Amino acid sequence: MPAPGIWLLPIAFLWLAIAATPAIANDALESQVREIERLSTTAPWTESNARIELLASRLDDLTPTQRQRVEFVRLRNLGLAGDYTDALQGFAELLQQDLDPAWRVYITATGIHLAANAENWSLAFMWLNAAMSHLPEVPNESPRLLGAASYLYTLVGETDKARDLALRALHEIDQDKDPLTACRILAAVAMAEDHADNYRVAESWRHRQIQACERAGDPVFIATGKYGVGKMAARQGHYAEALQWADEALDEFLRVGFTAGAYSTRLVIADSLVSMDRDLDKAEALLVTTSEYYREQKSALATAETERLLARLAELRSHAAEALAHLKAAMSAATEAERVDRNRRLAYQQIQFDTQLKEQQITLLQTEKELADVQATAAQRRQLLLVFGLAGLLVTAALLSILLRRAARERQRYRWQSQHDSLTGLYNYQQVRKLGEAAFTRARNNGQPFTAVVIDIDLFKQVNDRYGHAAGDEALRSLGAWIGEAAGQGAIAGRSGGDEFTVLLEADALQAEAMLQRLRGRIEPVTVFGHTVRFNISAGVCQADERTPTLEQLVHEADQALYQAKHEGRDRVVCAGDTVCGSATGAGLVVVGSGIQFGRHASARCLSEIRAAQVVFCLADPFALAMITESRPDTINLGVHYAPGKDRRETYREIDAAIMKELHAGKKVCAVFYGHPGVFADVPHQVIRKARAEGIPARMEPGISAEACLYADLGIDPGRRGVQSMEATHFLFYDRQPDPAGLVLLWQVALSGDLGCSRFHAEREGLQALVDKLLRWYPPGHEVILYEAAQLPIDSPRAERLALRDLPGAHYKEYTTLVIPPLGELQVDGQAPATHAGAADLLHQA
Repeated sequence: MPAPGIWLLPIAFLWLAIAATPAIANDALESQVREIERLSTTAPWTESNARIELLASRLDDLTPTQRQRVEFVRLRNLGLAGDYTDALQGFAELLQQDLDPAWRVYITATGIHLAANAENWSLAFMWLNAAMSHLPEVPNESPRLLGAASYLYTLVGETDKARDLALRALHEIDQDKDPLTACRILAAVAMAEDHADNYRVAESWRHRQIQACERAGDPVFIATGKYGVGKMAARQGHYAEALQWADEALDEFLRVGFTAGAYSTRLVIADSLVSMDRDLDKAEALLVTTSEYYREQKSALATAETERLLARLAELRSHAAEALAHLKAAMSAATEAERVDRNRRLAYQQIQFDTQLKEQQITLLQTEKELADVQATAAQRRQLLLVFGLAGLLVTAALLSILLRRAARERQRYRWQSQHDSLTGLYNYQQVRKLGEAAFTRARNNGQPFTAVVIDIDLFKQVNDRYGHAAGDEALRSLGAWIGEAAGQGAIAGRSGGDEFTVLLEADALQAEAMLQRLRGRIEPVTVFGHTVRFNISAGVCQADERTPTLEQLVHEADQALYQAKHEGRDRVVCAGDTVCGSATGAGLVVVGSGIQFGRHASARCLSEIRAAQVVFCLADPFALAMITESRPDTINLGVHYAPGKDRRETYREIDAAIMKELHAGKKVCAVFYGHPGVFADVPHQVIRKARAEGIPARMEPGISAEACLYADLGIDPGRRGVQSMEATHFLFYDRQPDPAGLVLLWQVALSGDLGCSRFHAEREGLQALVDKLLRWYPPGHEVILYEAAQLPIDSPRAERLALRDLPGAHYKEYTTLVIPPLGELQVDGQAPATHAGAADLLHQA
């Protein structure tokens, strides 16, 4: 049986278990089913059992769901009555039925508590794992199941995991809107801290529990909270305070009829009285009845604690023989408690771990258990000899234990401080290198991947200068916590100094980048003294290979990659050398524009993307292609897909397929297109849509287009008269209406009328057809401009002015643009709101 106080939480849960059961059927028997459920939470369990017996003859008339609800109450009552065997058998059969997912999780959570109380650890963990698989269907039930899991892990001694589960459950609920659930989850957190010997922390959580339970009006958990405060006060030596809280808890337990809670509280009262050497007769009476109760319950740990208190009481009264008798009884009960604890831990290991290492641990536990059994037998034979010397040794052992524990705590604290960074709590530089050397050597000997990651905050000095060093410290502290969460327990994470962190992983670079993605997603602004501070990080990654024979060299390469990330613009991850990085799929696409004059127009972001990509495609003018190839000799020229007489649509499909092929191979691709990659260009938009449809990250970076150059070279402000921009063939074959009062731009005028998409030269017939259509709105002598942007800084743009009627005989290149200036003056709308005499002039000036 669990220790006194351990089982207050699950039994209290069972006491109120039916409060949230679903109401389903609505027929003549529904009121009786609801009354059974009501009595199960507001009256002794015998009353609801009596109602179930009255309904037994009509069970066949109930719906399947109603029968399940009644059966749940009956099984819960068996648990409260202490008949765990039949209760667990019934729960196993009930869980085999077709149940609503939320109802199934609810029933399973209650069954887990029962199985734990019955010390059937295999069944408890099996049900816990089964219930976890249903949580995606009913995420709202997560806090309830996490609470049950927290209780279970507390009992097997995994207090860190128990605390994490309870805190996670607490985070998922709204404590103001759901104080009842908050009351129980707070009790689970307090219980985990209690078993971790964090008495002051546990006491704080108990006070929060009492407040939440009082808001929820839950008398059982109010009493449990007060009991917990009293117990923690006693553990800290505040016996008068403990006595006050325990007296209140005992009164409330007796009022609600919670027997288990009352006996646990009596033990705290007796402990406080004995420790204060006060009212010893009362303490003895409490301990005698409590000892009888725990022996009936077969709770070895609680019996041992009770017998130890009786021995202390006899010693205070100078009854040596009686004290020795109680100490002997305490030792016997403690031996049984140790056996139970070993069995519990063994069951936990057997269920939770299936690796060879854990199997070895289980074997070791089994061996220890057998050895302990042999030692227990031998100890019984030696007990008579040891009993007479035990009294004298007891005081000495207690003093030594206190001194040793204090010394151990101090050593542990100094050791921790020598190994960790005081600001972030991560390892310091020396400890990272010490642990890293061992991990690096182990990984190389086992042929396993090993990766170093170096991280720092972008422009950290500006954070300190602008917001102060307190803001910088808070940014470092928060980043350290986020790195610890993202890296996990298997990583070696530490602060190298300043704003730089090092993470060593026994994993490959792709897993390291996945860790960085988790970290970057976790980063959020921090607030210090009312100021909100936002920051980004850069990181360098290097996976160990033959070029990095030592850990020092590996970290150096990762550091160099970090410097490259800074040089390329910050807020990014760069992998060193041949180390392959990528997202979950490894693939990614960015489309950039070369501008019209690559040397002048290419942005820093464009150049950075070209350098960082694994594969670079280029479809630009020869000068841009030559400059890109100079920095990236492996650049793939997409211009080879064009050919005289070849349908350009086929060319576009080939370009599309070439880019998608590299993406499907998991590569990071940069595609460079002439000018602005999204203006009069189908392929960039099409390939981005395809990549995104397949879940591959894809985006476009803008570039300087020919239209932008046109406005600059011709001195035209498109905002003055407005502008229409169309492809010449599109304008020719569709019913498009130009606005003569505004600027009109017709692109690729040389290819007018080319529906076959196969020529690259101008044809007089197509140009004449274009002129004929324009004559509907413009006079033959209207001055137009043939524009070609300069592709080199030493060239001049073409801006040839001629009459509209002379277009068929002019000279054209594939990229020549027709500029049609406005015709006439703007006319004021007579119904416009501006009606005073000078309105037209003002608008013209504006």
